[in-house]
Amino acid sequence: MSEFKIDDKTYDTEKLNDTQKRIIALYQQALREEAECLAKLEISRAARVELGRRLKSDVIEADTETSS
Repeated sequence: MSEFKIDDKTYDTEKLNDTQKRIIALYQQALREEAECLAKLEISRAARVELGRRLKSDVIEADTETSS
């Protein structure tokens, strides 16, 4: 028996009709996809920050050193 809670009320999936089960499945899928997108965004931000540091140290500062 599979149960889940919404607003402190417990629901038994055995007592739901097919439409209700499909809505719950879609909601759970949306939650998973949202979490995955947030994780990808954090990784992209971290990569951009690191690339910005490398741009500054290896390109901008290296270019000014060779120009001097």
